[in-house]
Amino acid sequence: MRDFLIKVLAFFAKEFHDVRRQPRLMLSLIGGPLLVLGAFGATFRSANPFVRTVLVWPAEGIPGVDQEQAVRFIEANFALTGVTSDEAEAMRMLEAGETDVVQIVPTVTAGAVTEGARPEIRWLSRTIDPNAEAWIRSLAYGEVNFINQQLLATEAVKAQEKAQEVSMSLDDALTSYQSFRESLDPAQIDDALATTGELSAVLGELLAFLPPEALAQANLSPELSRLYRDLRLLADDLAELETALKESDLPVQLDRLDSTIGEIETLKGTIATFTGVPAENIVTPIRETYTNLRGGAYSLVVFFAPSVLALLIQQMAVTLASLGLVRERQMGAFEMFRVAPLRFSQLLIGKTLAYVLFVTVAGILLTGLMALLKVPMPANILQFMVVLVLLALASVGIGFLISAVSRTDSQAIQLTMLLLLLSIFFTGFFLPITGFAWPAWIIALLIPMTSGIQSFQNLMLSGTNAGAANVFWLMVLAAVFFGLVMLIMRRQYRQVLD
Repeated sequence: MRDFLIKVLAFFAKEFHDVRRQPRLMLSLIGGPLLVLGAFGATFRSANPFVRTVLVWPAEGIPGVDQEQAVRFIEANFALTGVTSDEAEAMRMLEAGETDVVQIVPTVTAGAVTEGARPEIRWLSRTIDPNAEAWIRSLAYGEVNFINQQLLATEAVKAQEKAQEVSMSLDDALTSYQSFRESLDPAQIDDALATTGELSAVLGELLAFLPPEALAQANLSPELSRLYRDLRLLADDLAELETALKESDLPVQLDRLDSTIGEIETLKGTIATFTGVPAENIVTPIRETYTNLRGGAYSLVVFFAPSVLALLIQQMAVTLASLGLVRERQMGAFEMFRVAPLRFSQLLIGKTLAYVLFVTVAGILLTGLMALLKVPMPANILQFMVVLVLLALASVGIGFLISAVSRTDSQAIQLTMLLLLLSIFFTGFFLPITGFAWPAWIIALLIPMTSGIQSFQNLMLSGTNAGAANVFWLMVLAAVFFGLVMLIMRRQYRQVLD
């Protein structure tokens, strides 16, 4: 056992001093990525696509829609390069590449929206970026909703004004009916019939002014729902009262009069409530509120910091280990090791200890330096160290595996770069893995960085545990990779002197 440890430590010291004698390498591995991250944090402004747009607005405007409000809404999401009423000029700018999107708002007049002929806002672009395309379509939906709400709010104001006029007619009708109720003079029946007809016509006009009944039917606007209900109840009572007045049946007339008077008083109260509600609450009764229970999301720099750390740890370990066995084999060192004699396991353990030590120290330094970017420190230092060591160990295993299957340095470098590309796209670093089909999950599970990112985010951002599943899977990956390396390289090592 003593001889085994001496030989292992000999390889450890050899690799340790090989790396130690290259301070520029360690400085570039640690300082370079940190400078890149710092530059990113200092210059980054938004992840939203930069889209220039020209707005084509009708020269006569849109009744009920404030152009300045629309412009402010657009400027919050687009780079507005101009507002014009000349569609041809806007299209010329689009064709010339002076703008990315043209928004053409149609002329909207009262009564223009009829079934089968609805005005539409046209969005025209020549983009080749799918992200920009999705961003434009999303904002188009928001702008259409904004203009629709403005138009509906205008209609709601008109409906409220009409309801106030109807309320005055209700007062007159109520006075007339009460007078007839007290006198029961047959000579006033004609006046009561005339009042009934006039009031029915007024109620019909108010119904035509009200916002879409769908809001009332869905019970999204309770004031509108009650108004529709009370209007129809009074309309039904007026129809029955008219029939009773024509039949000259006094008991029925009294009953209908009492019911109608009660409905008029109820409708007056409903109208008072309806006219007292802000117009925007009628057409958009449901509003959204968003609360982040953590107080707010992190900046993109802070959010991506744990992912960058996991990527750096993995790539440092892979870079160091991927050339380790190839270099020894090309230099003919395997022959000397076999004559010594040295076991391959001693060689592998010694190199692994050296590489894991350097990568772990580099990871600790990077974590401390990230505090300069206001990245939170790990909530549990012990768990963080365990994940850091396991991530370095599993990554060294991948590096040795690359070295085992590579015949030259060039092959090892190419495979290392391929792993880097896979790590960026299939580990949740750049795109969420949930957005991929299931085969991509197999790739993600085979890359240690996937579990490393999840654990570092839990410890540094969420303030929770690393996750037992992540720690266990890193141990499994390390065992699998080193097992494959032993299986591949042990035979090659034994056959060196054959």
